[in-house]
Amino acid sequence: MGETEITCAAGTIVGTVRDNARLFGAIPFIAESRPFDDPVAVKQGLLLGATAPHPNALSISAPLGARPGTDCPVVVWLSKPTELGDGFVHVHVPHRDGFEGFLPFAADAIGHFRGVADVKLALRWIQRNIEAFGGDPTNVTVVGAGEEAAVALWLCRRDHYAGEFRRVWAASPVFPRAPYAKRKWIVRYLLSAPLTRDSLNELAEQRPARVGRSYRRYAKCFGPLGPQPHDASELAELAHIRVEDALDPGAIAQFAR
Repeated sequence: MGETEITCAAGTIVGTVRDNARLFGAIPFIAESRPFDDPVAVKQGLLLGATAPHPNALSISAPLGARPGTDCPVVVWLSKPTELGDGFVHVHVPHRDGFEGFLPFAADAIGHFRGVADVKLALRWIQRNIEAFGGDPTNVTVVGAGEEAAVALWLCRRDHYAGEFRRVWAASPVFPRAPYAKRKWIVRYLLSAPLTRDSLNELAEQRPARVGRSYRRYAKCFGPLGPQPHDASELAELAHIRVEDALDPGAIAQFAR
């Protein structure tokens, strides 16, 4: 296993070579911020060591021979990546979930969620940089299952879609069972704190285990928080599939080409 290097708009990125693929395991795309703050893109033009995975950074797998102009189809995974065979550039995109990602504040615009905004920033990063990895920025498919499928479909809304991807595969999307306004009092009770950005940032930094424990209790009783309300009539006109079974690698590969 050796090292490999790619220079793109984001900077020079160092990864590893393994099993006929170039792997870049930890590419930051969001600047360091407080847990409940809106995301801000990282500064460009840095030397990035991406040889080891990191839960809060992009990871990319590209065919060993892929270079600018190869134009491999790009598959953006919001869920755990699945092997699709040769010829794809894979990008795994993490995002905030739970209270940090989907608890709305009074000052937030309608339909704005930090977890979705994280993915939007990643998609913009991909548009600017993926060609250097041998990917085609005009042939991007977003894939998600369960809660991540709900995020994928939310990105298809006309008020969110900006052409960063061509297709969406959403497997068994899970949306909240009831409007957040009906559950707000429960969230306040579980967290025992004012539901303001400053208050929750302070709580998450000083007592992160309490925030996580409170969300697990909430989700166990009421299901996960996520983008809402979902209305299929608000989706942009692009290729998308909403399926009620698990991710099928063969079907996804055919769909994403």
